[in-house]
Amino acid sequence: MASTLGKRKREAAPVAKGRSRSGSPTPGTIEQDAQEIFRRHFEAQFKPLPTVKRKAVRPIEVESADEDNASEETDWEGISADEGDVQVVEHTEKKVEIPRMSKTELKAFMSSKPIKTGEEISNVKGKASKDDEEDAATEALNLKNDLALQRLLAESHLLDSSFTHTSKNRHKATDLRIQALGAKTSILKQEKMPMAHRKGIIAKEKEREEQRRAEAKANGIILEKAKVKPQGKPQRDRGVDAPGVGKFRGGMLKLSKKDIHDIEGPKRKFAAKSSRGRGGKKGRGR
Repeated sequence: MASTLGKRKREAAPVAKGRSRSGSPTPGTIEQDAQEIFRRHFEAQFKPLPTVKRKAVRPIEVESADEDNASEETDWEGISADEGDVQVVEHTEKKVEIPRMSKTELKAFMSSKPIKTGEEISNVKGKASKDDEEDAATEALNLKNDLALQRLLAESHLLDSSFTHTSKNRHKATDLRIQALGAKTSILKQEKMPMAHRKGIIAKEKEREEQRRAEAKANGIILEKAKVKPQGKPQRDRGVDAPGVGKFRGGMLKLSKKDIHDIEGPKRKFAAKSSRGRGGKKGRGR
């Protein structure tokens, strides 16, 4: 009895809500209490706030290294026979081709103008090639027509009622074409001939040329330009008793400096010799 009366029962102290088992409040609980107080004060004066449902945070499961090792050991089934083959890789190409820019693309890249698209460049190329072909064709046709016109003007004096040249006119036309290409002399010209015959041929040729030009002028035909030979300086006519040098006027012969220089000729220079000997005026023995 005595033993039982001396002992008192311990009364359990009431634990306040919102506190942890250790008795000291945590920072999270203090912050929640303050928010709750402000919320009540706000709802007393104004409308109550809608409650916000917080999403439940899903805990992240961390697998231990021992579990990974155990799963790897269970998955491994040993070495198979197929894994023993050696994989061979062959490189046949030595150099990789780098795509290069065309001249048009490089020119467009280096210029300050904005770069055109591929379609515009192809259209421009097609137009340029077509224009070049048309220009080349028209230029060739114009050149051919110019050559035919030049030959017609040069050989207009050989024209006859017949459509084809006779043998004589054909040789003359060939000679004219050779001279147009750069020949200095005519292939029909004879080098050695008596002077009387040559003078007669030249006079007859000149007469025919003048007659042809007169007929063409009367008929309104335009011929080629006549070739004029350059004439040399005409020689001065002197009388029988006239002097060969200078001018004789009013009973006086006038000579110019050039005439005097031609008469005298170039002047000669002589070296002066010394008059003294070895000993001067004295003799050898004196």
